[in-house]
Amino acid sequence: MGMYTPSMLRCWLGDVILRFHPGGEAPDLHGGIKLMERNGAEALRSECLYVGEAGVVEQCLRQGLFPRSPMCVICAGSCPALEELSIPDQLWLLETSLPLLPLYNRIHEHIHAFWSWDNALHDAVYTNAGLQELLRRAAPPFRATLLLVNTGFKHIASVYHPDVHDPTADELRENGYQTYDTIQSIRRQTPLVGGKNQDHIEYRYGESGNYTIVRVVRFRDLIAARLILILPGGEPDPCCTDLSQVVADYISQYMFSNKSVDYSSNADFGALAADLIEFRLTDPEELEQRLKQIRLAVHRYYHVMLISFGGTQDRSSIPWNYVISQLERIFPFSNITTYRGDILLIIRKMNRGVRLRFDREALEQILSQHDGHAAIGNFSEFLTSLPPMYHQTKSALQLGMTMDPEGRVYFYEDYSMYQIVEMAEQSARQYLGSRNIVHLCHPSLISLVMYDNKTGGNLTDVLYTYLCCERNAAEAAKALYIHRNTMLYKVKKIEDVMGQSLDNPALRERLLFSYHVLEYMRRYRKEDILLLKRNRAEEAEKGNQGAGGSV
Repeated sequence: MGMYTPSMLRCWLGDVILRFHPGGEAPDLHGGIKLMERNGAEALRSECLYVGEAGVVEQCLRQGLFPRSPMCVICAGSCPALEELSIPDQLWLLETSLPLLPLYNRIHEHIHAFWSWDNALHDAVYTNAGLQELLRRAAPPFRATLLLVNTGFKHIASVYHPDVHDPTADELRENGYQTYDTIQSIRRQTPLVGGKNQDHIEYRYGESGNYTIVRVVRFRDLIAARLILILPGGEPDPCCTDLSQVVADYISQYMFSNKSVDYSSNADFGALAADLIEFRLTDPEELEQRLKQIRLAVHRYYHVMLISFGGTQDRSSIPWNYVISQLERIFPFSNITTYRGDILLIIRKMNRGVRLRFDREALEQILSQHDGHAAIGNFSEFLTSLPPMYHQTKSALQLGMTMDPEGRVYFYEDYSMYQIVEMAEQSARQYLGSRNIVHLCHPSLISLVMYDNKTGGNLTDVLYTYLCCERNAAEAAKALYIHRNTMLYKVKKIEDVMGQSLDNPALRERLLFSYHVLEYMRRYRKEDILLLKRNRAEEAEKGNQGAGGSV
């Protein structure tokens, strides 16, 4: 919940203020409005906004009744004696021309409007209305353009005021991002308030003369976004400065209560990776501008790696900074961030034909300590290929953790066929209304599976090993720890059961793919593909009987 400040009160009462005595640190006015009583016995409280007649304020000053902590008092009428009195440094005092009752009513009216505005922002956050809606609700108290950009100065949300004309805002509206040259031009502006490393700066932009307020939204000491207010006229407005802090706080609450976004590490690279993966960054020129802002470890080829801590361990207990620092030692030529709860790395690959080398033992030790699993995708030459590379790696991670839970590191190529089967299953659900993908299997392999179920044999696994060994009986026998003659006998039996020769290369391709379908169902889905087939047939038969009975 936001708090109104003396600067806001000074703005709201601007036309009736006679004199303003600013104190030091701004008070925290969360205790409501109180009228000051003549000869009142109650001690004054710093969290309350006090309104009183000039004589009562003078009496309290003479008696030294004000607390030592910051507080604010608004005086109804002028009090000449105040010039003789020593006003405490912690006291914010406003003298006005209004009598007590009209003054109190006016203050109450403005504070009520402030709370209504604040509640609208609160509701936007806790109803998940979106950052654009949050900014739209925030705009009314400002005569300004409001912009929200990520760390790469890419558009997140905006509200443009018709009276504000600014080239940087126009560029963001037209392109969806600000160019490297524009960003450098902004950074060269001399701050009138704050500094480069502070969370709040204000400057007067040279080209337009507009007064600009920038507030940094941080998470765990890292920049996550920037809220920019552009005011026409070029003059500072302390009220807008304080109101912008309220808006920035609500933006922070929204962004970090939204689980789809994670800003817990390298924010610049994280914003770039998220924009690429979620197809918000597809223009090559924009990508070139963004890359100028980031020191990317990738020079040409790169691998994608994902690390997930999906076990029973409480994620809040994971030392993220320590884990990331250890990963930087194992993969020194990489960029690391977090994305949707996983650690995301892009790792430099020097040459196309060189295998990715790293200390696997050290990586597995880190993963074991924190119940983590890692997947490494294929490599690519183009950063715009990050979306498919990410999704391939994410699929390998999910498949590997389910199919081989004892493992820690999974490579996409070991699970690529299962991902293809998974996509076929999704298509079957969409177009056939069925989750059974037995129709993807070659009938000959189904015959072999049924024979194994009947006899308790393992001819299906023998066939897969034999085909993986390029039909080399000696190598297949060695892999299965059986004699070569036994292997040849089993191959003959397989061909008899299937009723087909394995000399056909097209058949061998289909049989290998069909085996992966079976393995996907058995090891990933934990289901019997033949049982699903039988249930499906029974359901179809019952449906036919029902239809026949109704004719």
